[in-house]
Amino acid sequence: MSSRVGIMQGRLSKPLNGKIQSFPISSWENEFYKAQKIGFKLIEWVLDENIDENPILKNQLYKKIENIKKETGIETNSICCDYFMSNSLSKNSDSFDKKNVDILIKLIEESCPLNNIKIIDLPLVGKESLKQKKIADDYKNLLLKLENKIFENNLIISLETDLGPIELKNFLKNFNKKIITVNYDTGNSAYWQFNAKEEFSSYGNLISNVHIKDCTPKDYTVQLGNGNVNFNEVFSLLKINNYKADFIIQAARGEDEVKIAEKQFKFTTEYVSKYKL
Repeated sequence: MSSRVGIMQGRLSKPLNGKIQSFPISSWENEFYKAQKIGFKLIEWVLDENIDENPILKNQLYKKIENIKKETGIETNSICCDYFMSNSLSKNSDSFDKKNVDILIKLIEESCPLNNIKIIDLPLVGKESLKQKKIADDYKNLLLKLENKIFENNLIISLETDLGPIELKNFLKNFNKKIITVNYDTGNSAYWQFNAKEEFSSYGNLISNVHIKDCTPKDYTVQLGNGNVNFNEVFSLLKINNYKADFIIQAARGEDEVKIAEKQFKFTTEYVSKYKL
């Protein structure tokens, strides 16, 4: 088993202000020790609206993060940038501000290299959906402009979108370097009722990160195994496409965050082992 199983930051803490996902301001350090005890290898960092409280943007704190990672053996290979869902990178969005682009550039040039983060996940759904042509054009132009910076810093941009398989395949054709890639979210695909075989035939070789969750068309997130995701089909297709990267659990919460994470870890590692990923 060469692929590693990790968990989304914040899932090992109580929800902040009732949100299903947020940066755990007061408990982010402790999460590394909880993750280590469960058996995780990774935590996917979360950048949300609490940027002033987030050490990932404070270069002087990278040593603190590095020391915790060394002590626990927990890596941070990717960062989920929820911040840009409400602070747009598109000039055609009401929440656009040039400082948002500056934050992305800081991540590319400083924060990610300092913290050994290799993948920047951009969630482009809801108000940031690429189904809106003007917004899609803005993101295309921005990413083309930043391609060299991304490449020079040995980074990958992983797009989490609500585009159908063919639409996303066509969007990815805009980029020359294979550093603009796909974040494959198992739950989102089930929620939007996409055909997994069509997805993988369209961009299977460009999947750089996998988020593990389960959904139904009515319930956005349910416990793993209780939704519409055909995990055997998905893992079989990942195997066919020679996927060797990470699996990040972003599943439904439970009353006891540690116990539910333990169950989700077992669920995911069994599939990873079964398909020898």
